[in-house]
Amino acid sequence: PPATAATRPRPKAAGGAGAKGGAAGSGTVTVPMQGTIVKVLVSPGQDVEVGQPVVVLEAMKMENNIAAETAGTVQEVRVSPGDAVGAGDVVAVIG
Repeated sequence: PPATAATRPRPKAAGGAGAKGGAAGSGTVTVPMQGTIVKVLVSPGQDVEVGQPVVVLEAMKMENNIAAETAGTVQEVRVSPGDAVGAGDVVAVIG
């Protein structure tokens, strides 16, 4: 039978599953939506664990913790409090 809207696989939106914190284990931490960085919770040289908040993003009047998806050492922090970011922007690199 022909595929219908109910059976057809749904295309993935740009910045989909990986937008939450970079590709799983990639070492890049990205934001899932546009907003403003409220707090930076890590600094270069700091060790982080999987799930540890890296920055706090304010979007749609809510604060969202953006967490590391891989454990390691923070190599680079690319944002500061008050910075405006867009969906998919890299905010930190973990190595």
